[in-house]
This record gives sequence, structure tokens and C-alpha cells, in this order.
Amino acid sequence: MRFMEPPSIIAHRTCPADEAENSLAGIRKAAELGANGVEIDLRMSLDQRPFLIHDRTMRRTTGWRLPIALTPSFLVRRQRLPNGERVPSLGEAFDALPDALALAVDVKTPWAIVPLVREIKRRGMENRTLIWCQSERACAYAAKRLPGVEVAYLKTALAPAAQMAFLDTAQAVGARAVSTHWRAVSVEHVADAHSRGLRIFSWHDEYELASEKLRAGLDILITDFPRQAREAYAAL
Repeated sequence: MRFMEPPSIIAHRTCPADEAENSLAGIRKAAELGANGVEIDLRMSLDQRPFLIHDRTMRRTTGWRLPIALTPSFLVRRQRLPNGERVPSLGEAFDALPDALALAVDVKTPWAIVPLVREIKRRGMENRTLIWCQSERACAYAAKRLPGVEVAYLKTALAPAAQMAFLDTAQAVGARAVSTHWRAVSVEHVADAHSRGLRIFSWHDEYELASEKLRAGLDILITDFPRQAREAYAAL
């Protein structure tokens, strides 16, 4: 039955339980842990260069206090992650990607979609890149310019009416997938997405990998623990 098929496993934020988050070492680690893909976060520097960073500032990961949007790229490059790496650029992330591993890019700065689309086209990486974004405009931009890439709309929608509106918006912007909150994962919600031609995935965060969630029929599971997630599906 469909709901018993294991989904693709995407290593969240480059395996932060094993390596520095949004690091090149973490990208490589995802393949070692048996993930099908690895997720990075994308933000823009003051001079509009794309870098791998999750938060508005780099304080948590590098100690640098200013927002990355107010930091020129030459200063971004001077900052070090806990493992000693410099803050990676988007190009370096693609260079470090192991063979056969997909790269999921969570576009935190909406206008970072422009250099991302450009880089995907330049490298011919349409079949190995997933684009995730909370911005409707960024989703629409990517969907129009990269019809061969799976663009996903991200939103927290817990109530049934909010979930339906969420899926409506995803269809309207041309997305081919959605990312839903783990608490919203259910057989009904997943079936509704599938009935609209949308793939659906979720990050389980620190929530338990409960069997009813695992059996809901997700297409992708996002996790900090790829090996354990695969073992949880095998245990079903």
C-alpha cells in the first residue's frame, strides 16, 4: 500500500547533530548517513552574494553579530563555523554535493531566488535540486523559470481550513510540492495534497517519529537524524 512506502530522506540543515550546520562537511556527511538529499539555507550578503546561513545574523553559528544582509561578502567569508570552515557560498555547496545526492535549498531571503535560479541553470542541476520557499513571489519566480525543478511552498497551517488555503496558494503560485508542519501531518492532509498533484513533506523537528505520522504517506521526510529515520520506517 502507498502509505507503507518509505519517503525520501532529506538531511536537515546539513546534519547538525553530526557536523556544523550549513557546512560543506555536513553536506558530505549526509551521504554517509544514507540520506537521499541534504538541505541548506540561503541568505544574501550586503553586496548580494548568496551564502549558507539559517538565521538573520551569524551570531549563533559564527559569533558575528550583524545581520548577514548588512555584512559585505568579504566579511562574511572571514567568519568561521564551529568546525573551522568559512561560511560557504552557494557555489561551494554545489561543488561539495556528493554524486546522486539531491540539494534542497530553503530560500530564506526571497531575492536569493534570482542567483539560485541562475546557478542551477548554469550547472544543469535541474534534476538534482529542490527549491523550498515561504515567499509566494519567489516560488512563482522559480516555478516559471525552472519548470523542471520541484518548487515547494512552505507554511505552518494547522487548522483544516488553513491547510486547504495553504494548498490553494501552492497551486496558485505554480508550486509542485508543499512543506507542512509535523503536527499537521495526517493521512487526510497528505491525500488532499496528492489529489491536487502536489508532493508533500515535513520536518519532524524534535517531535517523535510516531507511527501514525510515518504511515501518512509523506513523499519526503526532513530530519536531523537520517539513519534513525530510515530505521524507523524499516521498523514499520
